[in-house]
Amino acid sequence: MTANDDLLVFMDEGEPAPTGNGNPPWKILVVDDEQQMHQATRFALADFSFSDRPLKIISAYTAREARSIIESEPDLACIFLDVVMESEDAGLKLIPVIREEMHNHAVRIILRTGQPGYAPEVEVIQRYDINDYKAKSELTQTRLFTALTSALRCYQQIRTIEAGREGLEMIVQSSSDLFAYRAVKQFASGVLTQICSLLHIQAEGVICAHTNTLLHLSRMNILAAAGQYSELVGQPLGTVGNSQLSKDIELVLQQKQSLYLDDRTVLYLQLPSRDEIAVHISTRTPLQDIDRQLLEVFCINITIGFDNAQMFERIESLAFKDQLTNLPNRVSFLKRIEDKLLHSSQQFMIIIADIDNFQAVNDGLGGDIGNETLRTIGRMLNSCCPTNEILARLGGDLFGLIVPYRSEQQVEQVLESILGKFIEPVTIEKNHIPISLSLGVSRAPRDGVSAELLFREAGIALKHSKRKHRGGYTLFSEEMTLKLRTRLETINELRSAIDNDELYLLFQPQVNLSSGRLEGVEALIRWCKPDGTQVYPTDFIPAAEDSGLIVQIGLWVLNHACLQQVAWKQTATGPIRMAVNVSMRQFQEPNFVESVITTVQQTGITPSDLELELTESIIMSDSRVLSHKLNQLREAGIQIAIDDFGTGYSSLSYLQSLPLDRLKIDRAFIENIDSRAEDASIAAMIVAMGHELKLSVLAEGVETPAHEAVLKKLGCDEAQGYYYAKPLPAKEILSFKVPG
Repeated sequence: MTANDDLLVFMDEGEPAPTGNGNPPWKILVVDDEQQMHQATRFALADFSFSDRPLKIISAYTAREARSIIESEPDLACIFLDVVMESEDAGLKLIPVIREEMHNHAVRIILRTGQPGYAPEVEVIQRYDINDYKAKSELTQTRLFTALTSALRCYQQIRTIEAGREGLEMIVQSSSDLFAYRAVKQFASGVLTQICSLLHIQAEGVICAHTNTLLHLSRMNILAAAGQYSELVGQPLGTVGNSQLSKDIELVLQQKQSLYLDDRTVLYLQLPSRDEIAVHISTRTPLQDIDRQLLEVFCINITIGFDNAQMFERIESLAFKDQLTNLPNRVSFLKRIEDKLLHSSQQFMIIIADIDNFQAVNDGLGGDIGNETLRTIGRMLNSCCPTNEILARLGGDLFGLIVPYRSEQQVEQVLESILGKFIEPVTIEKNHIPISLSLGVSRAPRDGVSAELLFREAGIALKHSKRKHRGGYTLFSEEMTLKLRTRLETINELRSAIDNDELYLLFQPQVNLSSGRLEGVEALIRWCKPDGTQVYPTDFIPAAEDSGLIVQIGLWVLNHACLQQVAWKQTATGPIRMAVNVSMRQFQEPNFVESVITTVQQTGITPSDLELELTESIIMSDSRVLSHKLNQLREAGIQIAIDDFGTGYSSLSYLQSLPLDRLKIDRAFIENIDSRAEDASIAAMIVAMGHELKLSVLAEGVETPAHEAVLKKLGCDEAQGYYYAKPLPAKEILSFKVPG
């Protein structure tokens, strides 16, 4: 960075020395309540001159003082105006006073602010008649020179063509009109029309844009066209039949200056973004000097307009496009549904697709692979469903599709086609990633439905898929709405149940297969309503997880289970180990470990007598946070078990790195262990792996002597299930006898 690029240095300097050529100085008004800004501006512009004229810098420290100076100095060329002075918008309020009350449209106003939050750039440029907007933090000496040079050049030209008052009024009005356009092509078309109106000629010409990403000028697209060229909009310049037009535009862009010929004019504009604009106008006759000067002023004004239009397009892209996949986003998706409902009677379905277990991809392979996976899935969805009218990324790992259909059979075919596309693993940078989708579907049109309602229905169907048909699809039905209402009612009742002591614990014995002794119990929550109705855990645990009540319930279970274990331990026959389930939501709480340790201390349970059961989904979550929490629990002496092992994605290498004590084989592999060789093999493999990792292995769902016999033969350490006992009240645990 050169000295000229350094940020303004706050030093106290006097007025710049006159040049001695007798030319009057340019009068510049600095309006700012900070003395340092006045000093810095004077220092930075000490050697500045334009058209061989120096500067005379006048200072004002309040908007009121500035108004007085502007009234007494009608030939001010430029005002550097601060936003926040005696009030948060003092500078902004001064702008309409200058333009509307004083009717001073010649002076150039450059807004400067140290607090952009008080005056957002887009809003200010749209609302106030200013010529430039700069943040103080970015205003280097070079940028200050550039901004002031542009302002003075514009002011000089305005004064020079004072006689062309009508033309100037047209420029001001047209600039104001053009600033209302928010798309580049719209703006370009308006510029073409306004230029021809300014010159009092029939509209005929083209506008091309050259960006830094284009290597060949012939590949530029025509943004706007009029007259005989009106059919060329959107075409590359190289395909235009008029070779002279192409040559003129290429010459102007190469020489970077406007071209004035006898029968045509080609204007050159360079935008703040460094993109370039060429405007080719058929004039029939040579332009007069006054017309050239008017065009120069007009072009200085419209460069900001082009830049603003580009900015609006970028903002619109942010508002309506997903930046990762370049697909439409949720806002666009809902708008398209609304358009379909308003303007089409065609049947269509709303599909929301969720990637199952996508968090494991992010955690296991990193965010970059996760992002590329999302882009790849977007392309695959587009290719497997070519009839879709829109494919959108709705956020996270959710995608949305709008697909027309004619029959129920076609609905099924489309959904099966989507799911079938992901049978084979997706390959991302040599990683073979198994992908499955769960789909939720709603259908339209129906009387009285809105885009939001259809979207919500598809979301309800998706939740049903995730719970009941993971890797499949669910069509929305009104029954689901009723179930959702029931779930909400359950949540409300559950809140009361916690406060009214309607929850209680049962305990299922865990038996040592070698000794035949009671080794421990698993605490299982139950709910009995005041009228005696029993609510099964499968009916209220999902609702508790959805609502977040599971955190409060989990802490309640932990506390009561620990108290019960302490009470049992005071008897000679009481079980030693108390196993308590932990949900994902509960484990993710920032103070989870602290709450467990506090409970252990308050209840007096021996830490090694407490075992926390975690699912594989928890084990495969954020590895850094997981490892830290498990190590804290291990240091406190608490045991850790993996529940329902074999149904998730745990790897041997991953398990080796974690402080675990026990694996619990999922009941799905025990149910047919005595009749299916495959299940016996899986159980044998889990037992062998657990022992290799020096972990104890417990089998769940043992219901027959045959189950027990196979597990003993495999070397399994412990078992629980209905063969030994169903979940029992606390008082029955002390009298429990192991069968056989």
